[in-house]
Amino acid sequence: MFPRLDRYLMREALLGMVAVSFVLWLVMMANVGVQLVGNIVQGSLPAPVLFGLLWANAVKLLMFILPIGGFLGLLFALGRLYRDHEIPVLLACGASPWRVQRPITLIVLLWSLLIGWLSLQVWPATQGARDTLLQQAMSASVFDRLPVGRFLVADKGRVTVYAARVSDDGMTLEDVFVHTRMSESEGVERAARARFVEDAEGYRQLLLEDGQRYDGVIGQGDWRVLHYAEHRIDLGLEQRDPQGASRKLSVMPLVALMQDNTPQAHAEFAKRIAQPLSAFLLGLLALPLARAAPRQGRFARIGAGVLIYVVYFNLITLASKAIEDEKISLILGIAVPHGILLALVLIWYWRQGAFVRVQRVIHSKPAEPVHAA
Repeated sequence: MFPRLDRYLMREALLGMVAVSFVLWLVMMANVGVQLVGNIVQGSLPAPVLFGLLWANAVKLLMFILPIGGFLGLLFALGRLYRDHEIPVLLACGASPWRVQRPITLIVLLWSLLIGWLSLQVWPATQGARDTLLQQAMSASVFDRLPVGRFLVADKGRVTVYAARVSDDGMTLEDVFVHTRMSESEGVERAARARFVEDAEGYRQLLLEDGQRYDGVIGQGDWRVLHYAEHRIDLGLEQRDPQGASRKLSVMPLVALMQDNTPQAHAEFAKRIAQPLSAFLLGLLALPLARAAPRQGRFARIGAGVLIYVVYFNLITLASKAIEDEKISLILGIAVPHGILLALVLIWYWRQGAFVRVQRVIHSKPAEPVHAA
């Protein structure tokens, strides 16, 4: 059972961290939700993926908001304790800064473990599921709503399809125009009918029937004309490699990522491990940073805290980029930004006397002289 002082400090710290993080998360989620709904209304995203994308973005935002939310929450909570003279009284009564920091460190450690779980385990799996859901929904959206009376641009602009009308069964396009852009030439074709079919691997393609194709270079007269009964075109709407998404570094499981010795994998690992490490170090910095002069306000150190956070995370980004470019090693890329912040924490504690050993002197009352009878 924790002492009453520890329980009080832990409660105040946790309430501040949760409150600030929740407000930041709510604001960001509202912004993301509005953007997703706008994309669905415009037709760039299918409606069935809304809740899946909201869940994925909720996890992603939590992973990035919890470190700064916990840090700012601690600054708010500890700033109130300094303003109300609670921490100064504790220090005046003989409690060292480390004694006050001890229960806060426990909360910060649990907070960092939660962020580490999200960053190392939950977010990669969630992102993989999100990418798969989005890919399937986008493909199904295109195949279910055949492009009638409008241009369908596919495969990053390589293929453009236009159909004048659709058959009564809704599965066959009629009077179809297709433009294909290749590396050194272009192809134009017109077919009487077109429909979506699956190839031997189960991927859907556009099957053109009873048409003709013109291949050549614009501005030159050497065009080749080809008449065909059937011609298949891959619109590039489906992932050709079913394992491609799982091999993306951002969705790779932690064990597989640690076994990958490429610089890109090392940079991704440094990014993931930076989330819990930053949350823990920023939490340690909050107590000495929140200390304010008697006439300073409750939020006197918030600006300094935000500045430290911005510089710190820019250092993490630069270190990850340097690891990816093979300019520094993985160990050095992790040690430099976090080591700088750790040194700042230790210096700040040292300046506030946290490492000064306090000796308690017990004064005994002098014995009264004994008078002989």
